[in-house]
Amino acid sequence: MNKNPASQSKKALRDNAKNLRTNLDMADISCKILQNIKKQDFYSDAKHILSFYPFNNEVDLRGLYKDSSKNWYLPRVEMNHKSLIIHGYRNGDTLVKNKWGVYEPCCDLKETDIKQFNMIIIPALMADKNGHRLGYGAGFYDRFIPGLNKECLKIVPVPDKLFVDSLPFDHWDIPVNIVVTEKNIYRLTN
Repeated sequence: MNKNPASQSKKALRDNAKNLRTNLDMADISCKILQNIKKQDFYSDAKHILSFYPFNNEVDLRGLYKDSSKNWYLPRVEMNHKSLIIHGYRNGDTLVKNKWGVYEPCCDLKETDIKQFNMIIIPALMADKNGHRLGYGAGFYDRFIPGLNKECLKIVPVPDKLFVDSLPFDHWDIPVNIVVTEKNIYRLTN
């Protein structure tokens, strides 16, 4: 993939990223990204971590959720308000499929105060050296991130082939602090 795709449309980039990801060994990449995260101070220091359940060949970080020294949380999509509702998660808890086939916590669980998070791990198709991420286009995280406390680290795990120089972005896009690939940890200034 072109390492400077900022001139391409977001839709074209999404399509290219999804296609590229199907040809990658995502199990191996996920394992290496997981190990890279586990070795970092930002991980050992974090106690309350929001992450995501993998869908459609995304980076799979479920091995992290076995770490009982952390309080884990997963999002649930609330379609009426186009928002994310966050619930606590322990490895092995029952999850249900939403209308897109993504596993998420049950809607009858207690909601979590998002101000307590030290770290969130955000799904993305691509990320760039400025901390911009390319998601799926629904804007759930774009609406969610502004409600976090300022100290909360925002991390995106992506395959190295999907970490590029520059992506197109909009004024409402909030850059992340760290991008983790199978090859490196990129601490970004933003």
